[in-house]
Amino acid sequence: MTQRAVKKRATHERILKSADNIARREGLRAASVPRVMKGAGLTVGGFYAHFSSKTAMDVEIIRSMLGEVPGSWLSGLEAFSGVEWVHRALERYLSVAHRDQPYGCAYPAVLSEMAGAPDEVRRAFAESFLLRVGAFKAHVPPVAGVTAHDRALATMALTIGGLLFARALRGTPLSDDMLRACRKWALPELDAPPPKTKR
Repeated sequence: MTQRAVKKRATHERILKSADNIARREGLRAASVPRVMKGAGLTVGGFYAHFSSKTAMDVEIIRSMLGEVPGSWLSGLEAFSGVEWVHRALERYLSVAHRDQPYGCAYPAVLSEMAGAPDEVRRAFAESFLLRVGAFKAHVPPVAGVTAHDRALATMALTIGGLLFARALRGTPLSDDMLRACRKWALPELDAPPPKTKR
């Protein structure tokens, strides 16, 4: 790569980092072009040298925030599998520390915006979401009458929805209750009595 290309790539990453910081806390709408460029220490005029539109930037934000697997949520779990893997993933995600982390998972910040987002942004969201679903699908315990795909989808809905509710209820006892309840329902195997041995 030429020095100019290296410099342009570094600037591009700076813009994305600024957008990521805003979107994780406040959502995609808050990551406006002027605000993102100001956060990157750049002028608005330089934006179009990197993105054709705000939608194009949003697509890249979604892919960079949510499209990396394992990402911070699931990293370090490679030595585990099955119930233990799922248990550790849930304990990490549905925790008080994660609830109170303003730069935590971006799903709660952007989820409500997806229904009205442009097609390209929703496609990028769906593709990124399926990567996480696939990770859970490989580890969720089998249940009679439920496919691994369906259980992975339900687990993702409980974790992301649970965190969103817990953040909305922060400062009340219901917030901790929500985290605990979602952990239990996502993995009831942990509370199940051991199987009876046959004599």
